[in-house]
Amino acid sequence: MTTLEVITVEEIKSVMNEVVEKFLIPRFNKLNMNATGDWLAAVGGEAEPNRGIIMGLDYTEKLVHGQEPTTVPIPDLKRWAKAKFKLSDAAAAVAAVRVQKKIEAVGTTWYEQGGSNLLEVLEEQDTINFVNMKLGQIATPRIKEHLIRQMIE
Repeated sequence: MTTLEVITVEEIKSVMNEVVEKFLIPRFNKLNMNATGDWLAAVGGEAEPNRGIIMGLDYTEKLVHGQEPTTVPIPDLKRWAKAKFKLSDAAAAVAAVRVQKKIEAVGTTWYEQGGSNLLEVLEEQDTINFVNMKLGQIATPRIKEHLIRQMIE
């Protein structure tokens, strides 16, 4: 009896990258979360045998749950404000101080709203159906061929 690798790690990774492009990035953009482009550049699919993974930056958790009240460093906020609102250095510095005070007092807007639905898109039926369809398109012909070979042997 021969063993069968139905779907390779590379194929799983490819499907995960399609999920990122087709579902996750559009949700990120719909939520107007982009500022520096760092998150978009870092998010992508990975895979292990029989397991798809979507990797991103550590602060994805903050995009999902928001940031509870805390002190955020001014240089980080200045960079964010400059990128998000296309501000000059001086205007970004002023905005960074205001945003820092607001986050210290009540957290980020996403925190105040109870979080975002960014990652929920990965559990939605359209996404699940897409993954099942793509993996099925890869696996079905191989399984069929394998079964035919088994019957002949």
